[in-house]
Amino acid sequence: MTWRVLGASVRGTRHLREGTPCQDAHAWRVLPCGSVALAVADGAGSAPHAAVGAAAAARAAIDALGERGDAGPALDRAFAAALAAVELEAARRNAPPRELATTLILALAGAGGVSAAQVGDGALVVEGADGMHSVTVPMAGEFVNETVFLTSPGALDAVQRSSWSGTPLHLAAFSDGLQGLALRRPDHAPHVPFFAPLFRFAGETDDLKAGEEELAAFLAGPRVSARADDDLTLVIAARIGAT
Repeated sequence: MTWRVLGASVRGTRHLREGTPCQDAHAWRVLPCGSVALAVADGAGSAPHAAVGAAAAARAAIDALGERGDAGPALDRAFAAALAAVELEAARRNAPPRELATTLILALAGAGGVSAAQVGDGALVVEGADGMHSVTVPMAGEFVNETVFLTSPGALDAVQRSSWSGTPLHLAAFSDGLQGLALRRPDHAPHVPFFAPLFRFAGETDDLKAGEEELAAFLAGPRVSARADDDLTLVIAARIGAT
């Protein structure tokens, strides 16, 4: 399988007003076996070094998935590598890991289906021949508007693991800033009118740099920012030749 991937992370309007940096991060890689690996991380707004934690987690996870074996063990290793990377960055700053708190969504997609793992909010959506499906859904914490982070106690034991069988045509991983636009309530089903034009755009875009710039402009534009003030990340993978 061959993939075309577009990804963007942009500052939300609240962060622009407050003068704070984007605390989201993403990474991806097309593997030699033909699978594609995606990572989306959303740093906790209350964590002083959230942007560093999100970037470290996404980068380390994708590096680990580049050594992919079976999907399940590979995702477990990737989560362990991401946590180790965050803890290392915390040690370099003489800070507790919670000051680098971040969520993390990981996905591996190949000809036979999609395997995913997630801690925290955000979600992963797949489109196959039978339509769109949510592979993961946002994880809630004990209280309203609370979520679980990679650095939370017992986070690796609480990872949400899920899979979807079939031939994936498109994938989308996104941070929680897009949940209100991308998922229907209360069942977290994909909002098809949101994804359909984005999947079509990703499949038809040959210039990846220009495509990512256009995706970032869309996320930062008024149609999205009017309904979402948090940082926004969206990574879309389109199987080349998919219809």
